[in-house]
Amino acid sequence: MKRIILSCYLISLLFSHSVFAINLQQAKQQGLVGEAKNGFIAVIKLDNNANIHHLVTTVNNHRQNTYHAISQSHDLSLIEVKQRAYHKAIEKTQPGNFYQDSNGAWKKSKKHTLNYS
Repeated sequence: MKRIILSCYLISLLFSHSVFAINLQQAKQQGLVGEAKNGFIAVIKLDNNANIHHLVTTVNNHRQNTYHAISQSHDLSLIEVKQRAYHKAIEKTQPGNFYQDSNGAWKKSKKHTLNYS
């Protein structure tokens, strides 16, 4: 019985952090982060929220590794890969979410349109 209780306690500890953590989509929907013009995500409103900063760091580290791998495998510069990723991210930006325009100003996406031609 003690093992079952201990196991349940340990499992609840593992999952309790994720209950309070915010995911990328939630952060975007709440206007906390947006797609930056450099191919990464960035905090829109400066604050000291450790969860948001951890999310940004984690996502950007993953993106950096992915961009590097794509750059190597497709013989592209890292700058080209980041620019392409930025444009794809803008295409996928949901209405109400933020992105940086080419001048670095934060814009709120109004409409999700795709051009299939």
